Formats: sequence, structure tokens, C-alpha cells
Amino acid sequence: MRIGFVGCGAIGSCYASYLVQKHEVCVLDTFEPVIENINKHGILIDRCAPGYGDGETISVRPAIATTDPKEIGVVDLLIVFVHYKFLEAAVRNALPMIDEHTMILCLQNGYGNYDEIAKVVPEEQIIIGNTAFGATPIEPGHVRHTGYGSTNMGSPKAPMAKIEEVAEAFRIAGLETDVHENVLNAIWHKLSANVAINGVSALLGTPNGFISKNKYANELTKRLVKEAIAVANADGCTLNYEEELEHAYEVSRATDETISSMVQAVTHQRETEIMIINGAVVKLGQKHGIPTPCNEMILYLVLAKQSLYLGR
Repeated sequence: MRIGFVGCGAIGSCYASYLVQKHEVCVLDTFEPVIENINKHGILIDRCAPGYGDGETISVRPAIATTDPKEIGVVDLLIVFVHYKFLEAAVRNALPMIDEHTMILCLQNGYGNYDEIAKVVPEEQIIIGNTAFGATPIEPGHVRHTGYGSTNMGSPKAPMAKIEEVAEAFRIAGLETDVHENVLNAIWHKLSANVAINGVSALLGTPNGFISKNKYANELTKRLVKEAIAVANADGCTLNYEEELEHAYEVSRATDETISSMVQAVTHQRETEIMIINGAVVKLGQKHGIPTPCNEMILYLVLAKQSLYLGR
């Protein structure tokens, strides 16, 4: 399969390192230092995922790495790993890589990525999902792979045969992949843990484990997850609150010392993904007439915090 990546940051680099073993992988990134380093050294991966990594650094070389989508041309699968605010623009920029047969896959955190991609391409070509992978950027083109897990995918409108074809391409490259008829259940299963952990940890500057250890954060988690599951189920999911709450605590315990991506964003004074995490709960709550006061408070506190360094 001919696979294109739009954005080759931390998680994208990890996926490329697997898929390049069995497929023709092409990388598009608008950040020139990434492309320069990949062309010079390959994609460098520090294999540090517990139970999977050996601590070694490997180099994998895509067929093409460029800032110009026309150099790549049409691909069978386009995997998009960019910040949600730039999704629409990134897919538009990648249109030379897309025809009516190209499937577009987004595994980004949060809820709302699908709608951004659907502004550019037909919904029948969009696959969404999430990943249990963890990774930390070291420098452009060099990342540390810190966590391995399953990839979940599905689509509200894409043909199941197309989704299975993409999933099989992942599996033959060694990626554990599950296809879901109701992919929103899988998305909100992960998102409910993000809702519990990311915003609170960004405000307090704490690792993930704080959420399950601290009695006050623990109590707040109950309220955040309860609101999230209420709006998710109103929007078509079939999730159980008690199970999702326990899952959030399990994630917190399992990633005890992990610094969430939102903490990293605040630390490095970047825009966070709060709008598609706690903000998604608030937005769906408004759509379905469900109050979400706790998520609304976290949303505005994080927005206020990031406004201090973004100046807006």
C-alpha cells in the first residue's frame, strides 16, 4: 500500500517506523527542519516502550520526505497527524496526494477532528480512531517511543471493507489494530480519560498519577467523567459511567509518572488541545441541553492559562 503521512511529529514518526517495513511510506511536513533531518538521517526512533523497546535508536527511511505534496502524488492512504486547529488547512494542502480512492485516517486525541477533515473531502473517505501509542519529541525527525498499544479505527460513513483494508495494512506491519462499528465508543472511551487527566494536570503541573492519588483531584474526576459520559451517550455512544470512571483511574495509575501532552504544551508555551477534550464535552452538552459545569470550568481555566503566554 502507498501510505502518505501529513505531519511527522512524535506519534506519526512511530507509526511510520512500523509501516515503512511493509509499505511504501511518503512523508509530508511543512516544517523544513523535519524534512531536512529525515532526508539526512532517516526518521530516528528511540525504542523505549515498556515491554516492547530495547533502548536502541533505529533509523527508518521513507520513500519520499518533502514539503511539497506534488512530489509525492496520489496515495492509497493518507494519515494525518497535525494539531486539530490546522487539520483543515493541512488536508487542503495535501490535496495533490488525494483522489476519489484515497482514504484519510486521523488518530488524533479529542472529538471534532472528523468535522475538520470533512470540510475538505467526502465523509465516505474518512476513517477516525485513536491510539494507545506514546511518544516524546527529542528534535525534528527524532522521537522517543514511550508507549505501545492498540490502534482503534472506524467511520460513520466509510465502507467497512475499506476500513478493514486499512486495518490489515497496519496488522501486517506489526500494529495491533481493532475495527469498530461504533467508533465513537472507542473515541469517547479514551477521551473520557483525557477529560479526567489532561486539563487538571495542565493546570496543576502534575504527572498523570496525581489524578488517582489525590483525594481532591479524585473527586473532581468523578464529576468530569460523569458529564463526559452523559453527553457522549446523548450523542450515540453506549458507555457505562462506572466503567469509564474506573478506566480513567486505571490510565492515571498505569501512567503514574507520565507528563501529559497538555502539560507539555503549557510547559513549552504552545496552544493546548483543550477545545477538543473538555471543550468537546461542553460543546456537546450545549447541543443536547446537558449542563457540564465542571468541564466548562476546566476549559476556561486552561484557556486563561494559555492566554497568559499566547497573548490572546
